[in-house]
Amino acid sequence: MSARVAETRSSLAAVARNPSLRKALFAFAIFRPAESAQWIAILVFAYRAGGTGEMAIAAVVLLAPAAVGAPLLAHLGDVLPRGRALALGYLAQGVGYGAAAIALAAGAPDAVVFVLAAAANLAITTTRPVHLAILPDLADSPSELAAANSLSSTFEGVSLLVGPVIAAICLQASGPAAVYAIAAVGLFAAAGLASTLHAPTAAPAFVEHRWTDALDGFREIRRRPGARVLLGFVAGQTAVIGALDVLVVVLALGMLSMGPAGPGVLSAAVGIGGLVGAAATVILVGRERLSRPFLFGVVAVGLPIACVAVVPDVGVALVLLAVSGVGKSFLDVTARTLLQRSVDDDVLARVFGVQEGSNMAAMAIGSVAAPILVATMGPRGAFVAVGLFLPVIAVLALRPIRAVDRNALVVDPNTIGLLRNTAIFAPLGPMALERAARKLVPVKVEADAVLMREGDPGDRFYVIVDGEVEVTAGGAALSRLGPGDYLGEIALLRDVRRTATATAATPCSLVAMERNAFLAVMTSSATSRSVADDEIDRRLAAGGGADPGP
Repeated sequence: MSARVAETRSSLAAVARNPSLRKALFAFAIFRPAESAQWIAILVFAYRAGGTGEMAIAAVVLLAPAAVGAPLLAHLGDVLPRGRALALGYLAQGVGYGAAAIALAAGAPDAVVFVLAAAANLAITTTRPVHLAILPDLADSPSELAAANSLSSTFEGVSLLVGPVIAAICLQASGPAAVYAIAAVGLFAAAGLASTLHAPTAAPAFVEHRWTDALDGFREIRRRPGARVLLGFVAGQTAVIGALDVLVVVLALGMLSMGPAGPGVLSAAVGIGGLVGAAATVILVGRERLSRPFLFGVVAVGLPIACVAVVPDVGVALVLLAVSGVGKSFLDVTARTLLQRSVDDDVLARVFGVQEGSNMAAMAIGSVAAPILVATMGPRGAFVAVGLFLPVIAVLALRPIRAVDRNALVVDPNTIGLLRNTAIFAPLGPMALERAARKLVPVKVEADAVLMREGDPGDRFYVIVDGEVEVTAGGAALSRLGPGDYLGEIALLRDVRRTATATAATPCSLVAMERNAFLAVMTSSATSRSVADDEIDRRLAAGGGADPGP
């Protein structure tokens, strides 16, 4: 245990020393309370304008476009440098909040206010996906990434307290316009921080991008059963939280007779639990297996909600809802980390965009389902149904959850070591090496097998694990390569046909990287590309113009 605590402290200290991670997390810490505060402000504005009916209209206007647009807008995080995409998202939100503040202050028609607020909410859908996608680019180790995810979840929990406080003060002192004005200032500051981040473009410049590529997030999820499981549980949790937003009103006013302040007090209990849970998730730093804490989060989110109906007492309800908040934090952190490990980095922002869109839709579904459950099953029945939803699904999906954890296991250290000892990959940081290692596929060939032929198009890069490869050009022997040597880079980097033939001199074990994946790795590191160019020049000079490493 002491070793785990020491590792956790070391990882958190490393995050604090990493200026890029520090800026990204600080920008996120500004964004989340602003998001929470503006949501309260627009609902209060809608209620004052037309009661609960207008609130329902506002919720649909704000959530529906975001649910549809999230997978498309998150595409920016995979085609632009992620720091720039994140800055643009924050900037767009700031502009939207500012415009909404002006409209509110000027007494503009309700429809105008809702449209401007919806535009800002649409911009929000780029922020969380790109923030979560950029963390692996900025982290220097898997444990540092887990620490950054834990801190992100901590800020999520803090926002559930800070955001409502900001909204309450501004609404009391001035009105919704003040909330939006403060949110705009905060988001402009967040955009400034994000603009200084330097993270590589996920996909290299040679790839032609089309807006239909935004659907690659859906294709990746369809290709990865584990990602579907994770996104399903995250969406399910969001639906439960959406239902809980309605049920706490029923609990406070109808079951516990707490008075007008009751719903806020109960919601704050969830927020406090989320904050405590987020702080506790630092124990996950350094863990490779996350299925058990993931399952804990799933169960801890739901069971306390079901128990609220069994013991209708204010003190008990506060404790149970706080425990539910703890479970939410564990589910969030483990699901994010497993998802970051499970899908290709090239489409990671788009996958998180799908998650953001599904969460928006799930929130709306939960909010609509709760009143129906109360009407058909009664308040207590509704609490039991909502609370047992996730635990029951978890029991049915126990095997797929464990499979996600196994398949998302961190890459074999020996494979990472092989790349680290390869000259052109040596300049990459630990997380970049891990992502590169995930793109490798094992290849075994018998003696005399031709790996590549002179004059053919270049399609793969190889590193020799075991055995020897003979390289020839024009029938003349150029070199004999062995374990740790690599070949195939020149045709890929110089965009030429193979200038030599590579034949297995003995039975060989190799690892291969496809053309696009290799070029993506090389374009992500100027130092690696420089090393590769120098090695190409040396090999071409040694081979008299031929390619000793095709």
